[in-house]
Amino acid sequence: MERPEIIINVASSLDGVIASNKGALVLSSTEDWIRVHELRNSVDALLVGVNTIVKDDPLLTVRYVQSKEPRPFRVILDSKCRIPKQANVIKNQDKNPTIIFTSDEASLEKRENLKNLGVVVVPVSKNDADGYLDLNEVLKILKTQFKIKKLLVEGGSTIITQFVKHELVDLMYMFYAPVFAGGKKAKLLYEEEVVEDVAKTVNFDIIQVEKLGEGFFITLKLKKMK
Repeated sequence: MERPEIIINVASSLDGVIASNKGALVLSSTEDWIRVHELRNSVDALLVGVNTIVKDDPLLTVRYVQSKEPRPFRVILDSKCRIPKQANVIKNQDKNPTIIFTSDEASLEKRENLKNLGVVVVPVSKNDADGYLDLNEVLKILKTQFKIKKLLVEGGSTIITQFVKHELVDLMYMFYAPVFAGGKKAKLLYEEEVVEDVAKTVNFDIIQVEKLGEGFFITLKLKKMK
């Protein structure tokens, strides 16, 4: 297999909202945060899209538990190099290295500026059909060039949708907070057009359901390939 093992992790409201249009919603319980950081500590890289960086400015590091060495790569999908120079994922490259996948649409100046800050910048092609970065190419590079065996995808909704839509997921971990967040101006877990026949969509087996803090935690495994 020319890609790493892929785990998607996400926290959601009961009505499938994972963020507002302004940024992150705090949906995880304390127990779930500890689980997430233990999960981060078990993988080789964490991946998010640039919108998550712009809106939330996460550290994408291992906390709450003692981090292993070397620490997981921070991987950002950013086709136009929109990432701010002051973003947290740009800092501390000696301890927490960052890889940014971009495209030819990004200016050479922006790419060079990021490289001068110690970031690894990798240009890849874009899919003609949807205009997103070619995930298969990204995943192949991660495995062959950076020796990433296990990849954790954390968001946001556009990125999760692309991975699920193209069935680029082995396990999916979902924490549901016992709240309704409201769908207007929300970022939903899965942003595709609604299907008319659920038998024709991406299908998962439910492996485990457990109570976790005030919410509940579900482990899913991809069931069938199209």
